Amino acid sequence: MLIYFNLVTVQPRECHPWGRSPDPVSTIPPAPPRDEKKGGKMNLRQSLGVLMTGAACIAVPAYAQSAPEAADSNEIVVTALKRENQKIQDVPSSIAVLGQEQLETRGVAEFSDFARSVAGLNFIDSGAGDKRYILRGINAAGEAQTAVYYDNIPMTGIGGAATDFGGRQPDLQLYDVKQIEVLRGPQGTLYGSNSQSGVIRFVTNKADPGELAGSAQGELSTTKDGGENLAIRAMVNVPIVNDVLAVRVVGYTEDYSGFVDNIYRDEKDFNDTRREGIRASVALTPDDRTTITGQYFYQNLKTGGRAYTRPYDIWIPTSDTENGNFFPAAGERAVSQIGREERRDEVNIYALTAERDIEWATVTASGSYLDRSVIDNTDNGPSFRYFEYLQRIGEFPEVDIPAGSISYAPQQSEMWSGELRLATKLPGSVNGVIGVFYSDRDNSFMTSTTVVDPVTGRSDFTQDFISQRKFDDKTKDLAVFGEATVDITDRLSVTGGARWFQTKRSLVSETIVPFFGLGAPGTTSAKAKNTDAIFKGVVSYKVTPDALVYAQYAEGYRSGGTNASSYSGVPAQYDPDSTVNYEIGAKTSWLNRALTLNVAAYLIDLNNLQVEQRFGPGGAFSGVGNIEGSAARSKGVEVDLTARPFYGTTLVFAGNYTDAKLTRDIGELGNDALKGTRLTRVPKVNFSVSADQEFPVSDTADGSVGFSVSHTGRIENSYYDSDFNLPTKAYTLVDVRGQLRFEHFRLDLYANNLFDKAAQLTVFNTINDPYVVLANRPRTIGARFSFDF
Repeated sequence: MLIYFNLVTVQPRECHPWGRSPDPVSTIPPAPPRDEKKGGKMNLRQSLGVLMTGAACIAVPAYAQSAPEAADSNEIVVTALKRENQKIQDVPSSIAVLGQEQLETRGVAEFSDFARSVAGLNFIDSGAGDKRYILRGINAAGEAQTAVYYDNIPMTGIGGAATDFGGRQPDLQLYDVKQIEVLRGPQGTLYGSNSQSGVIRFVTNKADPGELAGSAQGELSTTKDGGENLAIRAMVNVPIVNDVLAVRVVGYTEDYSGFVDNIYRDEKDFNDTRREGIRASVALTPDDRTTITGQYFYQNLKTGGRAYTRPYDIWIPTSDTENGNFFPAAGERAVSQIGREERRDEVNIYALTAERDIEWATVTASGSYLDRSVIDNTDNGPSFRYFEYLQRIGEFPEVDIPAGSISYAPQQSEMWSGELRLATKLPGSVNGVIGVFYSDRDNSFMTSTTVVDPVTGRSDFTQDFISQRKFDDKTKDLAVFGEATVDITDRLSVTGGARWFQTKRSLVSETIVPFFGLGAPGTTSAKAKNTDAIFKGVVSYKVTPDALVYAQYAEGYRSGGTNASSYSGVPAQYDPDSTVNYEIGAKTSWLNRALTLNVAAYLIDLNNLQVEQRFGPGGAFSGVGNIEGSAARSKGVEVDLTARPFYGTTLVFAGNYTDAKLTRDIGELGNDALKGTRLTRVPKVNFSVSADQEFPVSDTADGSVGFSVSHTGRIENSYYDSDFNLPTKAYTLVDVRGQLRFEHFRLDLYANNLFDKAAQLTVFNTINDPYVVLANRPRTIGARFSFDF
C-alpha cells in the first residue's frame, strides 16, 4: 500500500485549519473541503493536510494568525461620545460595549440579562421594570446616579418611591439592538444630571433605505418551580424609496411564568410577567449629507407581583417581653401575604433626530417625548404588624389597624427633552463638541392606602381610606456643554470639558386623607433653583499604536428631588449632590490584537450626599435628606480582558473591586453609620467569565458551545444596628449555551442558572418590612429558533 503526504507550508498570518485565512467579519470557520467523488468525504491526503494545518494553527500563537486588517475590521466603535464615532481602544475612558452578535448569543432580552457581564455595573432589582443602576459603587437614596439613554432619548429621573426616586427604570425589550455602551465614571459634561457615576446607552438598529431585510424569533423554555415561557419577536426593514426613505419595525410579545408561591392565598407562581411592544423607526436621507430619523417606542408590561420572598423568621420582643415570631418564614421561593402586588407599566416614546454634514462639522438636533404610566400595588401587611408592635410599646397611637392593607399608587410621568450640538472634524489638531440641552419633566402621582378585600386581595375602595396623598413634581433643566481635544503630538492629547446648568424644581403636595387620621388635610408647595458648573480634564498618551494610557479628572452631579411619602412629617424635597472622580487607566492590545486588556483605577468623592433618613413614630417612615460636605468615597479597579487564543475561541473576563465607604460618622443614617462603613447595596467584588468555541458541523452549518459564570459579592443593606439588618449573601450563577447556524436559520439551546442557585438579588431591610428578598429566576432550560433574510 502506497501512502504519501501532501506537505503543508504554514504561513502564520494565513494559518487556518482548512487552508485559508479567517473571514475578517465573521468568526465562523468555513466547512472542510470535500472529495465529491467519494460521497463528500475527505480523502486521506486531504485529511492529513487538514490535520497538519490545524495542528500548526494550534501550535502557533494567536498573534500570528490574524491579519492586521482583520483585527481592524472587528474593532468596536463607540457612539456615545457625541462626536465622530471612535474605536473603543482609542478613547481615553473606561467603556464597555456589548455588540449585537454577543447579545443574541447570550439571549439578552432585558437589562438583567447582561448587567453581570459588565465590570463595575450592579443594580438594585425590585422586579420587572423597577431597577436602579449602580456604577463604581456610587449608590445612595434619591434621584438616579446612572444616566440611561435609548439612542438620544434620556430615560433617567422619571420617579419612584420616597427613597428611590431614581429607580423604576423601564425594561424595554432589546431585540434588534445594535449594541449597548456603558461609560463608567462621571459623564457630567456630556450627559448632565444623574450621570455622576456613568451612562448606559442602548443603540438600536435604525431603518436602512438600502436593503429589504427581516428577522423572526421564537423562544420556548421551562422554569423549575415555575412553568413554561414563550416569546415571539420579529423585525422587518422596508425601503419605501430606494436609498432615500425606509421604515423598520420591531414587534414582540413575551410571557414568562412566575416561580414564587403565595402561601396565604394558596396561589402558585403568582409573579408571572407579560411584556409586549413595538419599536419603529423611519429614516429619510434627502441627500448624501442629511439624515432624519423618527422613532417610536411602545411597551406594555404586566406582572402578577414582584418575586419577593420571605426565607427568614422575624423575631422581635412582644408585649410580654418574651421573644415571638413577628413574621414567619415562607420559603426561598414563597411569601405569605393578603394583598396582591400586581403592577402595570405602559411606556410611549416619540423621538426625532436630524443630522447634517457641513464638511467641517456634523450638526445634530434631537428631541423626544416620554409618556409613562405606572400602577403599583404594595402589600402593607408587614408594615401594619410593625405598627401594632409600636402600639404595644407605646410608640404609636391607639388606632384601629386592619389585618390587611394595600397601597395603590398610580403614577404618570411625562418628559420633553431636546439637544442641539455641533461636533467638529477639522483637519488640524483641535476638535470638539459644543451643545445645548433642555428637559421638562412632570411627575404626577398619588398614594392611596386602603383596606384589602380578603376575597380578591385588591384594594377595597368601598371602605374609608387609611391615607391618601397627591403629588405633582416638576423639574426643568437647561444646560450648555462642550468638550475639546488638542493633539499636542501624534501621541499626546489633552481634553477639557465643561457644563453650565440650571435646574428648577417645584412641588405641590396635597394630603387628602391623613395617615390614620394623624394630622389634617391640606396642601403644601415648595420651589428650588440650582445653578452651577462642572468640569472635566483628560491627558492621554499613545505609548505604542496598541497601548494608550490616560489620567482623568471629572465632576458629576444629580439634581434634587421629591419625597413622595404617605407621612406628612417627611421633608417635601431634598438638594442636589455631586461627585469628583480621579482616574488613571490603560487600554492595551497584545499578540497582534488577539489579546485585549483594559484596566482603570479610580477614586470618587461624594459631596452633599442624598441619603435615606427615617421619620415619624419608631422611624417607620422613610425619606431623603442631604449630608453636608464630604460624606463618602469609592475607590476601585476595573479589568476587561478578551482573548482569542485559537481561531474560533473567545474568552472574556470582566471584573472589578470596589471599596465604597463613609468617610466620617453620620448619625442621621443610623447607629452603624460610622467612618469606614461600607456603602449599602454595593458588593466589594464582582466578576464574570465566559468562553465560546465555534466549529464547523457540515458544509452548510456551523456550531458553537459556551458558558458564562458570574459572581456577585456580599452586600450590606442598612446602616442601622437592628435585629432586622441582614446582608445579601454572595452568589455565583452559571449559564451554558449551544448554537447551530445555517445561512438564514439559527437554533440556540441554553440552560440559565444551571445549578438552580436561589440567589438573593436584593434584600430589603426596612424597620417595618424586614427580610424581604427578591429572588432570581430558577433554572430555565429553553430553545430559540431564529430566521433572517
